[in-house]
Amino acid sequence: MRPRTFILLILVLLAAAALAIYFLVIRPDGGTVDAILPGGDSEAAEVSESPQAEPGLPTPTPTPAVQYESVVVAIANIPVGDRIRSDLITVESRPNTNVAVVAGVTFSDEEAVVGQIAKTAISRGQEILRPMIALNPSDITALGSDLSLYVDQGKVAVAFPIDEFSGAAYSVRPGDLVDAFMSLTTVDMDQEFQTDLPNVAQRVNETAFSQGQAFLFPPTAQGRLELIPNLNTVALIGPGEGKDPIPRRVTQLTMQQMEVIWVGSWRNPDSSMEQEWRSNAVNATDVVAVAEEQGANALVAIPGLLRPERNPDLLILSLTSQDALALKWALETGINIDLVLRSQGDSTVFVTSSVSLPQVFEQGVVVPPEPADIGLHPQIDQVPVPSVPAAPPG
Repeated sequence: MRPRTFILLILVLLAAAALAIYFLVIRPDGGTVDAILPGGDSEAAEVSESPQAEPGLPTPTPTPAVQYESVVVAIANIPVGDRIRSDLITVESRPNTNVAVVAGVTFSDEEAVVGQIAKTAISRGQEILRPMIALNPSDITALGSDLSLYVDQGKVAVAFPIDEFSGAAYSVRPGDLVDAFMSLTTVDMDQEFQTDLPNVAQRVNETAFSQGQAFLFPPTAQGRLELIPNLNTVALIGPGEGKDPIPRRVTQLTMQQMEVIWVGSWRNPDSSMEQEWRSNAVNATDVVAVAEEQGANALVAIPGLLRPERNPDLLILSLTSQDALALKWALETGINIDLVLRSQGDSTVFVTSSVSLPQVFEQGVVVPPEPADIGLHPQIDQVPVPSVPAAPPG
């Protein structure tokens, strides 16, 4: 074979090999040999593009998008007893996480509301809820106070008296969550007599009793019999004459996450004062101006409105029936109760231990003083306690 023929044969073989590689391995659209495998390039791309999860961790789930629903809303204040007109309402969008939407008490169609009677005062911008609509004219007077609209299902409203100390310096506002601290003083009691110990005892003189004479020794507080070594005799040891037992005090966190739904005495929104405020106060700035005109020195926020209140004497709390019973019992028993204010949105359930004098010493909070050979003069109970003078110096 001639060299030229041999070279041409080699070139033909190389061209055939190149064509075979092109059609079998590389596609014309830029694909690779993966195209001929099960799933092709699409599966390989999906595997390469999918995020690599951390070993041992569950695959993250996408956050669901918030959906919106149509809700009938008042565009003007609607007083109690008025019929709802079409020019007083509109339809707006609310997220499906809205409490009223989740509860299923909203309306989506204006026609379902037009012509109905308002059972409660409806504020501008407020969703119209089914409990706000009267079934008939007599249903308006059967409703009673609007306060029940602010009480969650399964809870009750309780009025709780406060002062500057028990009410967190008058700082609480509607919507706040508060806890209750209780301080109790306890004494030992006789289970049969239900009286404070020690009991009063009169011992019997057996000799005088047998002779028909007065046989009772003078009454004494019941104590204990002890052997006096120096006298080699048994003596009755009792408390000092006229001394009452010292009560023991213990403090504990009791009720938690009570919601403040009102500050001060409750006023129905249809009262003359509230109507005046609703007509004169369009926004918070106007409310402040109205409060200053009426001589109010403090403002207390309420749902949809600001109301003047100076040093309120009570709060209205929303709590469970069991906690309400415990609070009533504590109030009627004279137990000292202080409310403490929680941080906004804090739903922590605290687990605490009662605090008393023995625990303060046992936990090392306070170290008891050791007996000393030297004392102070004058005695500590004779030294006046420092205090602020009643009148400032001239």
